[in-house]
Amino acid sequence: MSTLSPRLVQALGELFGLTPDELVPDAELETDLALDSLSIVELQVVLEESFGVRIDSEDPATVTTLGELQALIDRSLARGEPLAPRLDLSGPLL
Repeated sequence: MSTLSPRLVQALGELFGLTPDELVPDAELETDLALDSLSIVELQVVLEESFGVRIDSEDPATVTTLGELQALIDRSLARGEPLAPRLDLSGPLL
């Protein structure tokens, strides 16, 4: 069983008012946490901004628990695909 990232726990708490006691790896997103598909998309956007990487899921229906979501985040971080291209702002812009 994986450990949940503090960023994931914080995002779930801030967005949906969930307590750390509710946030265990085997908690199901829909059944246990009452997150609908729109809530999951909102969470994905917040996590992408927080971690700075694109979080892709080939089939969103395959991610049903917090542990699976954490594993998806971990894979995205390992790939290192940035959310947006990194800009070099050290020189003149024009």
